[in-house]
Amino acid sequence: GMAQSLELLLIQFLMPDNDARRQAEEQIRRLARDPQVVPALVHHLRTAKTPNVRQLAAVLLRKKITSHWPKLPPHAKASLKQALIDSITLDNSHLVRRASANVVSIIAKYAVPAGEWQELLPFLFQCSQSPQEEHREV
Repeated sequence: GMAQSLELLLIQFLMPDNDARRQAEEQIRRLARDPQVVPALVHHLRTAKTPNVRQLAAVLLRKKITSHWPKLPPHAKASLKQALIDSITLDNSHLVRRASANVVSIIAKYAVPAGEWQELLPFLFQCSQSPQEEHREV
């Protein structure tokens, strides 16, 4: 399915070989027209072994989420929001946490005014009070 083909493309995208990367970029662009790319990227954000792949998944989410957010069913929005919060609080890579925080700030522009993310502000407040510097940084 989408998640599997995407995994190979994410890995290919990070290769030093320019042709391979261009090819991957092209295929990712095509796949990314489908809102199903969102749950697939979320999956890799939370499960990919290498931080580079998780970070790339977050970067692509940030680029694609504006067009797909309105089309996502409520359960997909909910799992995306939860995955981002988990990524910010649990990922051991600073770059992945920061990339996920960037996605949160974009979604928040749409979701908070629409009343779709009431838990966000308490979560951010909690982060700001955290003894862990990485959480406060978020």
